[in-house]
Amino acid sequence: QRQLEDLFTSMGWLVLDGPEVELERYNFDALNIARDHPARDTMDTFRCDPEGKLVLRTHTSPVQVRAMERLAPPFRAIVPGKVFRNETVDASHEHTFHQMEGLCIDRDVSVGHLIGTMKTLLRGIFEKDIEIRLRPGYFPFVEPGFELDARCPFCTSGCSVCKRSTWIELLPCGMVHPNVLTAGGIDPEQWTGFAFGLGLSRLTMLRYGIDDVRLLLSGDLRFLESIA
Repeated sequence: QRQLEDLFTSMGWLVLDGPEVELERYNFDALNIARDHPARDTMDTFRCDPEGKLVLRTHTSPVQVRAMERLAPPFRAIVPGKVFRNETVDASHEHTFHQMEGLCIDRDVSVGHLIGTMKTLLRGIFEKDIEIRLRPGYFPFVEPGFELDARCPFCTSGCSVCKRSTWIELLPCGMVHPNVLTAGGIDPEQWTGFAFGLGLSRLTMLRYGIDDVRLLLSGDLRFLESIA
């Protein structure tokens, strides 16, 4: 997280934070995820009150809308932090994990700007140029939306990390949906933007060859010393 913060601040991006106990409006409604939207079913949400108006945030995306309400465009910001899902815990799923959101709002922002930023991000992580590809993906708060894959930095012909495919599914991204801009008080006729969400826990597992996500929050000194 600190390395990525240094990378983005060197490019003029802000580092923002937001509440971990979040209003339903910011976690869902303002992100174009209505109460009856099927996308809510993919986020097993911890509810903090009987009416469901207060939740443990399921992603860092709520800070997108909070940033748009508070900052005048143009601006660029990242949002690292904890998120929570009511998941069945196993080697690849945890109820608490870390993400990093990225948001850029400006005039005439395009998919090309998104791709350029992602290449810079991956170069900073793996310290070399990484080939990427975009696949269509659906996320309510972006349109068009993409799944970004990176060429596996650990092999050339397939390995256990990339499941023998030579590609690693890395992050969802896309152009900010006009409804989200409107919810944040920004005129979509005047401004455009892109957003991405990076799983910091997943990235750490890839970088250090960790095969069990539960180790990250275990507090096990033997594990911490092994990667120090």
